[in-house]
Amino acid sequence: MGVLDRYLLKRDNILRKKIEIDNTLYEKVVELSKVYDASANKIINIAILGLIESENIKLYKKPDNEISVSHSLLIREGFYKKLEEFREKYGISIYRLVNIAIKNVIDEEKEKKS
Repeated sequence: MGVLDRYLLKRDNILRKKIEIDNTLYEKVVELSKVYDASANKIINIAILGLIESENIKLYKKPDNEISVSHSLLIREGFYKKLEEFREKYGISIYRLVNIAIKNVIDEEKEKKS
């Protein structure tokens, strides 16, 4: 496997989707975009890829005072199709799956720092 294969994804059609993201999670994604050479949108796509590869779907309790804000995201078509499959398989909304994917990445980053 070459360097490009390890660090870059092959081209895919991009879909524009409005997805509600818990505000606290989105703020942490924005913080990560200041650390890594990637936009918040790309970090969310990578989080979705991580969820697809691991199928690590852990439900979490949303804090009572948490609000969700609708964001217009550019999501890779292949990733979105897989999210639709997970929605059917697990009975969890795509919005919730995206939030779980983001939370998994944030938890992983927190664990790295410990």
